[in-house]
Amino acid sequence: MLELTFLEGLQPYLTVNITILHEVIQSIYCVSGGGVTMKNISRWTGPGGSYRSIQRLFASQIDWLGLNLYLIAYGYFGYIFSGDFLLAVDETVERKSRTKTWGVCWFYSSIVDKPIRSVSFHAMSLVSGSLGKSFTLDVVQNIKEPKKAPTKKVKQAKSGRPKGSKDRNKEKSDGLIYKGFALLLGSVLPRLSKYLEVKYVVADGSYGNKTSCIIAQEHGLELISKLNKRTGLYLPYDGPYAGRGRRRKYGKKMDYDHLPSQNLVSSTSEEGIRENIYQFKQVWTKHIPYKINVVIITKTDLESGKTARSVLFSTCPELAATTMKKYYSLRFQIEFDFRDAKQYFGLSDFKNVKERQLTNAVGIAFFMGNISRILQKQAKEKWQTDNVSIQDIKAYFRGHKYAFSIFNTLKKDQNIIFNPIDFKDTLAIGAINSFIK
Repeated sequence: MLELTFLEGLQPYLTVNITILHEVIQSIYCVSGGGVTMKNISRWTGPGGSYRSIQRLFASQIDWLGLNLYLIAYGYFGYIFSGDFLLAVDETVERKSRTKTWGVCWFYSSIVDKPIRSVSFHAMSLVSGSLGKSFTLDVVQNIKEPKKAPTKKVKQAKSGRPKGSKDRNKEKSDGLIYKGFALLLGSVLPRLSKYLEVKYVVADGSYGNKTSCIIAQEHGLELISKLNKRTGLYLPYDGPYAGRGRRRKYGKKMDYDHLPSQNLVSSTSEEGIRENIYQFKQVWTKHIPYKINVVIITKTDLESGKTARSVLFSTCPELAATTMKKYYSLRFQIEFDFRDAKQYFGLSDFKNVKERQLTNAVGIAFFMGNISRILQKQAKEKWQTDNVSIQDIKAYFRGHKYAFSIFNTLKKDQNIIFNPIDFKDTLAIGAINSFIK
């Protein structure tokens, strides 16, 4: 049987009774339609889990970082952290139209490729390189400052770009990215260090710039990210000094179509695709004020001759090309955290509008993902299977709820004699994989 006994150690991080949280967790797994909202959660709770009790839980101050750290350290790893670990950070937005929802504003959505009225969050996860699994640590909401109305009548500016102006600085317009990044590192690292040390933080191309590099290094981390495939890269200048002025910094500009063979790390061919990996450990780009370690990956279709290119980089000069590629690919694990929170645990469903209730609705959505990782590990150890999805776990808890509700009702009839019953068929109703043996 799947057990939630590891939850007992969470009480120091809660201002409410652990029993209520236990009921809420089981109920979230049971919710099958209508979305994971407080009202729907209350429909599946047992004694002590009334709608008012759930409201009080969502209105309480909860240390989600502390809860997640305990789950990861004790519940999953048993305080034995083996292998390599790194941090992953990313942003997600959820469409919300209610004007009273805390933090609702216009945020860019990569799904529809335009700004939408929504709420935005920054999440940070701990990724195990050896296991290829991600565990959410903390989430912060991005809040845009309201624009102040001008106090004086301002002279209407002429249309078009002012004379002598340059391209708009994208980093300034997207400042919330860096604010959320810095907030997460500042809150997570001091408490994570009690369990293990991490050296790298990995993020997608939105963070591939000077500001993110500085933020990471200010917190003692090395950044791994991605550059635009057309970014200008320059070899360090190694020629003679001109004798006047500042010493020349930039050497020859890199030609992506004719990369030097001496920098080729590996070349493999599989299913008609040739992959070449090049590494340049000391190169300049005008977007970052110091030399970076760059890995260029080209994939060529041997039949058509067409080539695709990815440009990865790190602030760590010693990082090997294969390791950088592996770590950047692990970044995608945080996307599974987002998927699970949205699809199964209410990140896309919540109707809370006040700040604390909204924070807790988001917090518990990611918290449930970590619990699911532990239950999947339990299932693997008990039934020797890796094919246990969150949908299977939900079916298990829902079947358990149905079975025991019926049996408790029948027990009221004193004339009924109960014999041992095998529940596995009942518990497997709705499961994709019947993992209970």
